[in-house]
Amino acid sequence: MNASRLLAILLVLGTVIWIGSAYFDDEVEMQAAAQSAEETSAADKKPHASVRTITSKAVDHVDYLRISGRTEAVISVEIRAETEARVTEIGAIKGQTISKGDLIAKLSIDDRLARVEKARALVAQRELEHSAAKSLAEKNYRSKTGVAESLALLEEARADLTIARTELNNTEIRAPFDGIVENRPADIGDLLSIGDPVATLIQADPMLVVAHVPEHSISAIELGQLANVTLQDGANHHGIVRYTARVSDNNTRTFRVEVEIDNTNLAIPDGITAELQIPVGTKRAHQVAPSVLTLNDEGQLGVRAVIDENKVAFLPVDLQGGSRERIWIGGLPQEFELIVVGHDWVKEGAIVDVVHLETDSNGMPIPANSATTDDDDATTLSEKSAH
Repeated sequence: MNASRLLAILLVLGTVIWIGSAYFDDEVEMQAAAQSAEETSAADKKPHASVRTITSKAVDHVDYLRISGRTEAVISVEIRAETEARVTEIGAIKGQTISKGDLIAKLSIDDRLARVEKARALVAQRELEHSAAKSLAEKNYRSKTGVAESLALLEEARADLTIARTELNNTEIRAPFDGIVENRPADIGDLLSIGDPVATLIQADPMLVVAHVPEHSISAIELGQLANVTLQDGANHHGIVRYTARVSDNNTRTFRVEVEIDNTNLAIPDGITAELQIPVGTKRAHQVAPSVLTLNDEGQLGVRAVIDENKVAFLPVDLQGGSRERIWIGGLPQEFELIVVGHDWVKEGAIVDVVHLETDSNGMPIPANSATTDDDDATTLSEKSAH
């Protein structure tokens, strides 16, 4: 067989193979399309997860500034000795409630009483001398200079008497106001010098709650406005803002705020932790049960909602306070379908079957079937997820 005939045969075979491959590819594509259609049909027949939703609507609510603080006595004074003497008597013990003028401690009188009597006698003498000098001056038997000199001596004697009386009075240390003796370092027998501490007296009614507010919030607080105070033991009190600092702390860039609360029975001690809630305006937010909150794969806090064509969407939220039963969340549309049952069993983008629940006057969902519990729903959803 010559070369030209062999070449012709190879060309014919190549042409036949090329034409046949087109039919073969079409058949493969048809088979793949048929298989895809079968898979799509099977997916369509697969049951969707079921969720329950309510229509959540944003409303206006009071926005509170929440900040930690501590209680502080409205007055705290360290009483110090104003004369040098030894303590001879104690009138109030540590922790005792006393009234204004009550004796706290008494110091030895020593010769102070004698000094008072001496000064009083000298005053009497100077008064007689001054009176005589005036009489003589009226009769021109004494000059005006002599009268002025006698008056000066009289005033000096009166001043010495005042000093002596003050020294004597300083031996009795009394309460300057109604309060509680918080500390009393001085005891019987102690020799006190001027300025030595005798007792610390606090006035605990009213009681202050002190907090330090960030600079971005201080402008929203006004003097005289109401505030709520929750103490560490859970007790709630109503108070009034009585002071806001006009100068910030250089280290923290915060402003001191004082709220005054009633402490008539003196049950609130100084220095305990408290939480302040000060209203600073209104915001639009949704009130929901805390159980509807969830986390996405990135760890972001939010809720799951149903959007167009029953598709699940994740909506991030910002917390705006509340209680254990109901919380306020913002950063959401004015109205949307909130998933209240089943949100932990579905993912973003999933198609779900929706059972819409009505809500009561408090915005709480009314079960579509009282015999069905959340546990039943969770079981159903887990079974569907397994499929």
